[in-house]
Amino acid sequence: MTQQADPTSFNIRSPHYRTLLSAGARFGSYMNTSCVMDYGRSRNWEVSQAKQLGLVDLTPIPRTGFKGQGVIQWISSQGMEIGQHSNKAYPQQNGMLVGRLADIEVIILNGLQSRTNQCESLDEKHACDQPVRCYLVPRFNTLAWFMVTGETSAEVFAKICGVDLRLKNFSRGAIAQTSVARINSIIIRHDLKEIPAFHLLFDSASTEYMWACLMDAYMEFKGSPVGYSAIRALVM
Repeated sequence: MTQQADPTSFNIRSPHYRTLLSAGARFGSYMNTSCVMDYGRSRNWEVSQAKQLGLVDLTPIPRTGFKGQGVIQWISSQGMEIGQHSNKAYPQQNGMLVGRLADIEVIILNGLQSRTNQCESLDEKHACDQPVRCYLVPRFNTLAWFMVTGETSAEVFAKICGVDLRLKNFSRGAIAQTSVARINSIIIRHDLKEIPAFHLLFDSASTEYMWACLMDAYMEFKGSPVGYSAIRALVM
């Protein structure tokens, strides 16, 4: 990622990039998209904040989905390992994360360490194979993607979500399809090594609203937005 790229010069950027700019965000180029690199603070500060309570906008990073009676078979044929349990996320060796939402539906997140658009490659392979009873569900333009990180992340969710996400009850890889701040959402617990972390995916039309709700909840716990660079530092 290169430093301080103008988000308006990219076709792909977060829907609420103006809000992020007003918070001090510095954008960088990542896979031809505009991502928040940091908020003008030192890398050590942001990494420390992410360990305590950070909020990251990952919306410009690729994601995709598939649905149908043949989806598990086709996904497995692409070399991905996916277990038998629904509402469970399965990390892949290449860094991708496959979330099994049901026996007939998956959501797939690009590897955060990857420099390539793995989801686009998978979409292209699907178009080429045209597998029976396995249909593409576009997720990139329909779902926003935040990441809530840190030791007090579950406590923040307790203010805006009815599901018990305490670490002892919501294990690594668990998925909740629920309401967050009255918005239908997908929550995936996917820790950054030893640091608790949750992917939050929801209707992209509600990006600014969800950010505001989270920032309001963060005040009590001294949370702060952090950039993509801090997340990369935690998983390296």
